[in-house]
Amino acid sequence: MRIIFVFLFVSIIFNNLAYSQADTIQESHQIYRVNYYIDVPITLAGLLASKYGTDYLRARDPKNLDRIATLRPYNVWWFDRGAARQNPDKADDYINVSNKLMHGAMFAPALMFLDAEVRKIWFDYSVLYFEAQSINAAAYLAGAIPVSRLRPFMYNPDEPMDRKLGRNTTNSFFSGHASVVATSTFFMVKVYYDLHPEAHNRALWYSLAVIPSAITGYCRYKAAKHFPSDILMGIAVGTATGLLVPEWHKRNDGKYAFYPTYDGKAAGLYARIKF
Repeated sequence: MRIIFVFLFVSIIFNNLAYSQADTIQESHQIYRVNYYIDVPITLAGLLASKYGTDYLRARDPKNLDRIATLRPYNVWWFDRGAARQNPDKADDYINVSNKLMHGAMFAPALMFLDAEVRKIWFDYSVLYFEAQSINAAAYLAGAIPVSRLRPFMYNPDEPMDRKLGRNTTNSFFSGHASVVATSTFFMVKVYYDLHPEAHNRALWYSLAVIPSAITGYCRYKAAKHFPSDILMGIAVGTATGLLVPEWHKRNDGKYAFYPTYDGKAAGLYARIKF
């Protein structure tokens, strides 16, 4: 799925290059300030790092196999303990549902092209969405690689040992599925209201945006893939990413700005606040 994501992003970039003039490529002039020489490499790097980083996490050895056989739910603090007591027979069903929810959410932002205002900035919109997901992926790796947290099923004595000794057992923190879904849904709502500031029911739609990630998180909980604290962190990271990436790139009539820059020689971050 990540390879498909990279392929789609590269296809969009080359399609735009093929039909654009050279002097319009570096920086857009729409509601968002997108510097293609910075944002495109950041996005590609994040997506590729996600692919190889996830492969590393899936293959990471849990170590201390003798201790694994002695783990029990009471070894987990009370808030997370319920995740270690889920029915193993239902795990595959919940895993399948959570995978479908995540994959659906990854491509859901394409529905925004039904909106005429989004179609006007389709390239910037696409770049920002892929960038948001790549930053979310980088945040996930920044948490999962140093924090080698065993998944909840490792503490369940009813789980078969072949699952405990298999792959993908040490990256419980944090829920990547929940963060991907939250990034997608909050990105869509954020961009819509940036383009339609006169639209009503803002609080309602931001509230509804959390439901898909909450359902995804619940499925991961029932599959004993993540503890509640992992799911909450995943939703928080995804929400922040989906909201902040468009906000960082938004033009604000000179009041404040925060975006990557490139002058042909060096890259950096530009920040400005006017009081």
